[in-house]
Amino acid sequence: MILKNKLTKEVLEIPYSEFRKKFAKEIQDAFESYRKTQLNKYSYNFRDDNSLEFNFYFELLWNFNHFGMSNWYLDRM
Repeated sequence: MILKNKLTKEVLEIPYSEFRKKFAKEIQDAFESYRKTQLNKYSYNFRDDNSLEFNFYFELLWNFNHFGMSNWYLDRM
């Protein structure tokens, strides 16, 4: 995965497992924001958080970049 910092333009290339460890807080924040947005729009489509989580990780690049409030963004996976 290639991540870029919005402020310093620093580039970080790390494997997915390291990304999950290093950015756990940012991923959780992005997921909570995604969850709130989706439940407000389509609450009847989701029976539990598993389907929400699956959909979040299915489009991780877009969701992390748009729902997360991090200085880092995913450039490529």
